[in-house]
Amino acid sequence: MEIWLLILIACFCYLTPSLLIFKNPIPNKKLINFNVLLIAIGLLAHFSILKASISFNPINLGFSNALSATSFFSILIIWVLNFNKKYNYLQPFLLIPSALLLIMHPLLLSNHFLTTDLSPLFVTHIAIALLAYSLFTFSALLAIFILIFEKKLHQKKKMDLLLIGSQPLIEMENFLFNINKVGFILLTVTLGSGILFSEQVFGTPLQFKHKTVFSILAWVIYGLLLASKKLYGWRGRKSIYISLTAFLFLLLSYLGSKFVLEIILHR
Repeated sequence: MEIWLLILIACFCYLTPSLLIFKNPIPNKKLINFNVLLIAIGLLAHFSILKASISFNPINLGFSNALSATSFFSILIIWVLNFNKKYNYLQPFLLIPSALLLIMHPLLLSNHFLTTDLSPLFVTHIAIALLAYSLFTFSALLAIFILIFEKKLHQKKKMDLLLIGSQPLIEMENFLFNINKVGFILLTVTLGSGILFSEQVFGTPLQFKHKTVFSILAWVIYGLLLASKKLYGWRGRKSIYISLTAFLFLLLSYLGSKFVLEIILHR
């Protein structure tokens, strides 16, 4: 019963700012501060849900918990950005799906306890990995928003209110590039620690399973995209689609495999 109360609080605090942004796409300072407060309360409730679900002895990183943790860190990023009114237009694209995921959280909850000792190296590896996934999740949502924005521009139709409150297209693309750059650094550290210190981190030698292969593929694609942007000035739809392709591989590497194994196959 307590977890459902926390879910209701979190959902209210995530959905209300989204509705307010839909009504006021160019918010004033008072509205921005109100949304910051609501999202902060939502994050506290979300963290309490995670703490109760994951536990820490042993740690439960099943599909629903991994998805919820990624959602939590993604919202934390948007909360920090919320202090800058230029990024308010992104809120509904993250907060609304996150609220829906929280409602489904108890229904998808499965036990996948990690037997590895919670060494500092292991905890650091998991934390950096979750931050990387969260940044790339945020990046993917921004990429989809850019595609919608660009399509509206080319159609030369009346812009939706939410799109009117967004940044210029070139600024959004540069912002996307910077997010991918930070995410790539974190993903590099995650893969590096997983490959070089596999026995210390996971308690087993490195195994090139589908999760590892998909993660490396995503890392290669993101790396090529960032290098091409830097060297050749890649931008526009081509770079957006490549970014989304890399995210798809990243999604398949961890959450996708967990969904198949735990939710579909019940392993």
